Amino acid sequence: MQVVTTTEEAQKTLKKLRQLLGHVKNSWVFVEGKRDKEALGKLGAANVLTISGNLRLSCKEVQGKTEEVVVLTDLDRRGDELAKKAKEELESLSIRADLETRKKLAGILKLKYFEEAARKYDELMEKMIEMRIE
Repeated sequence: MQVVTTTEEAQKTLKKLRQLLGHVKNSWVFVEGKRDKEALGKLGAANVLTISGNLRLSCKEVQGKTEEVVVLTDLDRRGDELAKKAKEELESLSIRADLETRKKLAGILKLKYFEEAARKYDELMEKMIEMRIE
């Protein structure tokens, strides 16, 4: 069994985080509200739509523009329900709903609410700097 050092684990985490954020930056993204959208904007995501109260309208807006939407609703009961509804609505329009990025990104950043994404990212980057991980 191979022993993985803290530095190696941190490097793998950082690499995975960069991949996930690259995917988010290059995708259409659905979030619950305005603060979630602002937080993801700080991380470089440009095509972010808020879906609370206007899910069907948001789905129609991306129709014909993309084959996939990353759904980044909060990791609470309401967010889970909204993610499920978004998936159903998107798939009815033949658009794939990516719900995996939501879980992976939340896991790495240790967040429950995406409005915390930019702050949690900054905190993680500070820890990486302290460990001299780039």
